[in-house]
Amino acid sequence: MFKQITNLNGSELYLIASLWIFLVFFIIVGIMLFRMNKEHITYMKELPFQEDDINKGESSDSL
Repeated sequence: MFKQITNLNGSELYLIASLWIFLVFFIIVGIMLFRMNKEHITYMKELPFQEDDINKGESSDSL
Protein backbone atom coordinates (compact mmCIF):
# COMPACT_ATOMS: atom_id res chain seq x y z
CA MET A 1 0.00 0.00 0.00
CA PHE A 2 2.75 2.45 0.87
CA LYS A 3 4.51 1.73 -2.42
CA GLN A 4 1.43 2.98 -4.25
CA ILE A 5 1.44 6.23 -2.27
CA THR A 6 5.14 6.93 -2.81
CA ASN A 7 5.07 5.92 -6.49
CA LEU A 8 2.47 8.39 -7.83
CA ASN A 9 3.81 9.00 -11.36
CA GLY A 10 1.90 12.18 -12.18
CA SER A 11 -1.31 11.56 -10.27
CA GLU A 12 -0.44 13.85 -7.38
CA LEU A 13 -2.69 16.46 -9.00
CA TYR A 14 -5.73 14.36 -8.07
CA LEU A 15 -4.55 14.03 -4.48
CA ILE A 16 -3.95 17.76 -4.12
CA ALA A 17 -7.27 18.64 -5.80
CA SER A 18 -9.23 16.27 -3.57
CA LEU A 19 -7.51 17.67 -0.48
CA TRP A 20 -8.40 21.22 -1.49
CA ILE A 21 -12.02 20.28 -2.23
CA PHE A 22 -12.24 18.59 1.18
CA LEU A 23 -10.74 21.58 3.00
CA VAL A 24 -12.81 24.20 1.19
CA PHE A 25 -16.03 22.27 1.79
CA PHE A 26 -15.48 21.94 5.54
CA ILE A 27 -14.29 25.53 5.91
CA ILE A 28 -17.46 26.74 4.17
CA VAL A 29 -19.63 24.50 6.36
CA GLY A 30 -17.86 25.80 9.47
CA ILE A 31 -18.40 29.41 8.43
CA MET A 32 -22.07 28.73 7.71
CA LEU A 33 -22.52 27.15 11.15
CA PHE A 34 -21.00 30.13 12.93
CA ARG A 35 -23.06 32.62 10.93
CA MET A 36 -26.36 30.71 11.26
CA ASN A 37 -29.22 32.47 13.03
CA LYS A 38 -29.42 31.24 16.64
CA GLU A 39 -33.22 31.44 16.67
CA HIS A 40 -33.35 29.09 13.67
CA ILE A 41 -31.06 26.62 15.47
CA THR A 42 -33.30 26.71 18.55
CA TYR A 43 -36.41 26.25 16.39
CA MET A 44 -34.92 23.25 14.58
CA LYS A 45 -33.71 21.76 17.88
CA GLU A 46 -37.20 21.90 19.40
CA LEU A 47 -39.03 20.72 16.27
CA PRO A 48 -39.03 16.96 17.02
CA PHE A 49 -40.52 17.58 20.45
CA GLN A 50 -43.22 19.84 19.02
CA GLU A 51 -44.20 17.18 16.47
CA ASP A 52 -44.47 14.57 19.25
CA ASP A 53 -46.77 16.88 21.22
CA ILE A 54 -48.95 17.45 18.16
CA ASN A 55 -49.16 13.73 17.39
CA LYS A 56 -50.04 12.85 20.99
CA GLY A 57 -52.77 15.49 20.97
CA GLU A 58 -54.27 14.13 17.78
CA SER A 59 -54.30 10.53 18.98
CA SER A 60 -56.01 11.39 22.27
CA ASP A 61 -58.65 13.49 20.46
CA SER A 62 -59.55 10.68 18.07
CA LEU A 63 -60.21 8.16 20.90
